[in-house]
Amino acid sequence: MGSFVLPGLGGELRRELEGADRLATLGAMIADRPSGRVLGRDRTLIRYDLDRRDAGRLMRAVHAMGELLFAAGADEVLTGVPTAPRARTLAELDAVLARVGARQLHLSAYHPTGTVAAGADPGRFPADATGRLRGVQGVLISDASVLPGCPEVNPQLSIMAAALAVVEAQLER
Repeated sequence: MGSFVLPGLGGELRRELEGADRLATLGAMIADRPSGRVLGRDRTLIRYDLDRRDAGRLMRAVHAMGELLFAAGADEVLTGVPTAPRARTLAELDAVLARVGARQLHLSAYHPTGTVAAGADPGRFPADATGRLRGVQGVLISDASVLPGCPEVNPQLSIMAAALAVVEAQLER
C-alpha cells in the first residue's frame, strides 16, 4: 500500500515539481489481513480498519524505503506524513515515524482481494466456484474480490485468469 503525494500547494508545489527530474519513488506492497465489512440495508457503508499487525508492517516498510533511499544518496526523503513531510537523515525519519502511526500515512490500496471469494463451501465463500453471488440472481463476480485472498505478489494475472474463468463458465451455461 502506498500513495505518493508531493508536499505543498501553489508555488511551493510548483517548486517541488520543478525538481521532479531528481525524484525517485518507492512503494511498499503488503498483503493485509481481512478487516473490512459491508454494512447497511438502504444505504451501503463500506468499513475498512487496518489490522494492527499490518500497520506495523507498513511502518517498517516506510522505514526500509527511507533507509534504502538514503543509502542510494538521497538528500531527503518525503515521508508521506502531512505533519512532517520531509526527513533529511535516517535519524530524522526514525523520529518522524516514532511520533506517528499508519493512520497518519497517506495510503491507498490496489486490487483488494477476497471480499467476495469464490469457492464450493457456501458457509465460507459468498460466491460459488463459477463466480455467481450466492442468494442474488444474475450477479457475477469477476474482479480481484473473487480471489480467496491476496497472493502477496502483484495479482494482475491472477485477476485476469479468474475473470476469464468466470466468463467461460457463464458461456458454457
